[in-house]
Order: sequence, then structure tokens, then C-alpha cells
Amino acid sequence: MSIVIDQVSMRKLSLLFVLLANGTFGQMPDTVFYADGRVKGVGQSGMNGRSGNWNFYYRDGSKNAQLTYKVGILDGSQTYFSFEGKIISKEFYSNGLLEDSARYFHPSGMLEKEGVYQQGLYEGEWFFYYKDGTMKRKGNYIEGIPNGFWVFYFENGNVNQQGNFLNGLEEGLWEYYHQDGRKTYQGHWKMGERVGQWYQHKKGKKKAWKHFD
Repeated sequence: MSIVIDQVSMRKLSLLFVLLANGTFGQMPDTVFYADGRVKGVGQSGMNGRSGNWNFYYRDGSKNAQLTYKVGILDGSQTYFSFEGKIISKEFYSNGLLEDSARYFHPSGMLEKEGVYQQGLYEGEWFFYYKDGTMKRKGNYIEGIPNGFWVFYFENGNVNQQGNFLNGLEEGLWEYYHQDGRKTYQGHWKMGERVGQWYQHKKGKKKAWKHFD
């Protein structure tokens, strides 16, 4: 006896396989709870874990985070909130790793830092800010490690110090300043150690200060 499967049945069977492969078959509303029974998170789950948008809450019921999942791992735009309901961070995940641009905020709502992730690590130029929005420091990362030119600032906006990093260590010429903008010291670093002759700037004049072997 032969079994004949018509085209409609074949299409239904193909669709079933696609749904199973993508983890979208059998998705159901899901809720997770704190130990005391209060709602911690609400979203959908499928055969491969959490999927789509999930909302998480603090114990008092205020929103903690709005996250996006794919087959059980973070994937897409993610937003986190403070107890007061203000956004404290905006990130983007790809296949469970931080990627692309991200922004973080002080409790006041002012921007704290911003930059780009690559494979979960800081990459390229990042900017950091004081609570009032004034630039605190800025510089470049390679695979999560400071590399290249960096500038650090006082809260009044004037430069505090500036120079280069190599693999996370000071390298080459660095210059240091007073809060009023006057240069105070300058000298060279090698692999995070002071080397050679360092100079002090005083009353507009540059004088030898210390020599480092």
C-alpha cells in the first residue's frame, strides 16, 4: 500500500520544519517571578528559550529593562532603566555579544559615556562625561584596550593631561596642566614607565625637573 502526500500537506510539513528550526514553533507567553512572588519579567518563550521583546521589573513594579532575545540570547536593541524610570543605558547585542553603538547615562539623565563595541569589547573612540555633561576624557580603544591619543579634562573643561597609550600603557610624550590651563610638566613614557629627562613649567619657563633611567 502506497502513501500519497498531496502538495498542501507537503507545504504544511515544510512550514513545521521551518518553525522548529527557527525556534518560533510553540512560543507561549512566559512570566518569571521574584522569590516573593512578584513579577520580575514578562515575554515569550519557545523551544529554544526566550524570544522577542521582554520587559523586566524592579520589585516595586517599575520597569527595570526592555530587552530583545533570539533563541534564548540577547540580540537587538536593549534598554535599561533606573528606579526613577530614567534610561541608564542603551546597548545593542548581536548573537549574545555587545556590538555597535552604546550610550550610558548618569542618574540625572545626563550622558555618562558613549562609544562602539565590537565582539563585546570597546572599539574605536569613546567619550566620557562628568555629571554636568562636561567632557571628562576621550580616547581610542583597540580590542578593549586603550591605544592611541587620549585627553583627560578637569571639570572646568580645561585639559588635565594628554598623551598616547600603547596596549594600555603610557607611551611617548605626555603633557600635564594646571586647572587654570597652565602647563605644569612634560616627559616621556615607555611601556608605562617614566624615562629620560622630565621638565617642569613654572612662570612661563621650561626647566629640567627629574631624570628617569
